[in-house]
This record gives sequence, C-alpha cells and structure tokens, in this order.
Amino acid sequence: MFLSRYLIATALLGGCLSQLSAGQALRHPDGDNVMLAVRNQSMPEELGRGRIAKILERYYVDGLGGRENWDAVESLRVVGELTLEEGALELQAFQKKPNFIKIIISNSPRSSLVLSYDGETAWQQASNAEAPVRMTEVEARRFIHSSVFGNHLLFPFQEGKTIELIDTVPIEGVICHHIRVSLDSEFQVDYYIDIRTYREVKVVNTDLQSGFETAINYEDYHVEMGVPIATSVASFEDGKQVSMLKLNEVRFNTGVMPWMFSMPK
Repeated sequence: MFLSRYLIATALLGGCLSQLSAGQALRHPDGDNVMLAVRNQSMPEELGRGRIAKILERYYVDGLGGRENWDAVESLRVVGELTLEEGALELQAFQKKPNFIKIIISNSPRSSLVLSYDGETAWQQASNAEAPVRMTEVEARRFIHSSVFGNHLLFPFQEGKTIELIDTVPIEGVICHHIRVSLDSEFQVDYYIDIRTYREVKVVNTDLQSGFETAINYEDYHVEMGVPIATSVASFEDGKQVSMLKLNEVRFNTGVMPWMFSMPK
C-alpha cells in the first residue's frame, strides 16, 4: 500500500521481467466509451461483471476501508525506523492526494536526505548540500511511479491502465488473489491480496524498461480512520531483503499543504 513508495525510494539508485500471462481483464460495461467522470473516480460504484470486478469491490471495502472513509482522507504523515544493511535510520514521510510525496531519511539531527515530488518536479537534497537538485531521469521516473496516494488498484478505469486477474496462488503461506496492473508508463505492478482479509500481502513493482524489480511484503496492519495500513514492511531485490520499515506513528489529515512538497528556490 502506502509504504511501498518509501521503500522504493531507498532503491532509487539501484529482476527480471515478469512474463505476461493471460488473465481476466477488468472492463467497464460501457467498454471503451467510459465517461471522464467515471475514469476520475478512485472507487467506481460500477465495476462491471466478472470475478475481477467482485474482487476489486471487496478489496475497496475491506482492504482500503470503503468509499466513505477513503474520500475523507486527504493526507498522510508517518514516522518510523528504516533498517538497512548499514544500520537503522529514522524515516518521516508526508503524502497528499493525488500524488504529492516527501520523504525525510536521517541518522542524526544534522545528517539527512530529503526526497520529494510536488506533482511536477522530483527533487532531492542532502543535508550537506548547498541546494536541492532535480533527480536524474531514472530516479525521477521510479519515484514518480511510487508517488500515487494509495495504490494503482484505485482509479481502475484511468486512461493508460489495464487491470487483470492472473490467478489465485499461495504467497508467504497465504492464499492470495494475484492481480496485475499494467501502466502506459511501462511499469507493471503485481498485487497479492489475501482471499480472507482482502489486505495486501505482497506487491511486486517491475520497471519494464530496465527489468528492475522490487518486491514488498506487508504485515501488522493498523486501522486509522477506518483505513488499514501495514506497519511492518520488508523490501526485497532479486530475492534478497534490502530493508525493513517499522512504523510507530500513522496519522491522516494533519494539515499537510501542497507547498510543503515544492523544491526550494
């Protein structure tokens, strides 16, 4: 869920391409003539027919708290400990709908790294740098992909997005619905949703341009304002764990403003 982008951020400088397989694609009853108002809905009431539509409807309710709770959420602030091979770091992150994100990673009051995206510019600044700099094209592409508030299962009829049910499979000892989202940005996101709780167990992000792949496992869900959030998140690259994030504070709607994400001049 939300936490995938915080772990992706730690791998910005870093798989193999997943093989495409036939599945049941989500399709609106109006076919390709979906109204703009429907494309702009995070959780459309009409998802069409078929198993994938029923799974998504259940996921929106049990996995994300339902339309009413989701619509009441505008922003998110989290604080936690990010553990890497080199040691533990403090992480503080802010998000605001639709795709504003700012992450501050530090190992002391005087040593930190800021990563941010304001909807237009992806930038970063180290505490020992005189000024912020724009991320490289590769860094920005991955960071912007990770900036979406919530996840890519929302706004299912958005232009440039295809959602399909691949299979029902065992993952991490849990039987899961395997749902694949293909984006015109050339990213592929595979979600593994617990068939009992409808919460995310694992998410695999694949950059189809480079083959770079990050797998993220979610545990220890906490419910805030009716929305479940995993507070223990492990990130893997090529099957090897590269980080663990433990959250100790999760708060919605704390007065986060758009200007907070802008690149300082």
